[in-house]
Amino acid sequence: MFRKFWSDLAHAPRPALCFGLGGLIPFMGLTGLAITGSAVGDHDARTMLAEYGATILSFVGALHWAYAVKDQVTAATAWRRYGWSVLPALMAFGALQWASVVALRIEAATLVLALWVDRRLYPQSGLPRWMLALRTLLTTIVAGLLMLAAVF
Repeated sequence: MFRKFWSDLAHAPRPALCFGLGGLIPFMGLTGLAITGSAVGDHDARTMLAEYGATILSFVGALHWAYAVKDQVTAATAWRRYGWSVLPALMAFGALQWASVVALRIEAATLVLALWVDRRLYPQSGLPRWMLALRTLLTTIVAGLLMLAAVF
């Protein structure tokens, strides 16, 4: 299982891998600052982390909008696919209405839910296998960092 995962990930285009992994830098830095209780200028690190998490959740949802457009979905499938595509952004916005420690937990759970949906839709999507491997890696790390920042 792990061998297949790493094999699939090895087929990711270098730009996708670099930008995907590069997107972890703010998560790692802000989590470190949140754990130490540090601020970034006048801004609370946890709040900034929740805001960045909301941005990424919007991106994750937007992927599904693009997939639906590419697949030219119609009828009930269109309602489900486009409907799902906006849910992560709505969850992120809702999460930001709470205290940052709650927002971080909601965002972590939403990212895991989005990955679960991706894993269910993946066989029908025709996407390259590296995409799901990269999503799994990034989601696992990001959800862990969000929860870590929420706990400390």
